[in-house]
Amino acid sequence: MYIEMKQKEIRVLKEQLWLMNGQKCPVLGKAMPLDKMVLDHAHKRNAEAYSPTKGVVREALDKRANAILGKLENALKRTGLGYEEDFDLPTFLRNAADYFERGAYVDEQGDMYVHPSEVPKEPKVSKSNYNKIKKLYDNEPFVPKRKGQEKKPMPKFPASKKLTKALKVLFEKYDVSPYN
Repeated sequence: MYIEMKQKEIRVLKEQLWLMNGQKCPVLGKAMPLDKMVLDHAHKRNAEAYSPTKGVVREALDKRANAILGKLENALKRTGLGYEEDFDLPTFLRNAADYFERGAYVDEQGDMYVHPSEVPKEPKVSKSNYNKIKKLYDNEPFVPKRKGQEKKPMPKFPASKKLTKALKVLFEKYDVSPYN
């Protein structure tokens, strides 16, 4: 039998479930005050009938845990994985827990590999600091070492914003950081 609840009955059932669970969130496994709990339920589509996995109350959960589980369920639906016939959410979550506990891949030599997206990016040359050394360079008197020698032109600001060897020499010469 399915009992269709009224909005005003939520708090009563939430408190009852919370007390049955020892005032703990069953997902977090720790004590939580009642005002931090919500009455979690399995969602269903309008055309679907009530079932043990559709439209019914599950437990009283911590609000944050409930939000995370909701996002997970929505992501599974959005990717289509949650609609596959042989998909089983509890098995997926147990496998995911095992996966996270295994941790990083370690090769035979004991090495771990850092993903390219996690490698620190080379900092970008500061345009304002470039302008500082350009001003110093332009205002510096030039004394030719031999007849007809001209002052080398200031290196251009790199389009890649990466520090070039020529700029590195000038930043060091004028004791200015190439970065902000």
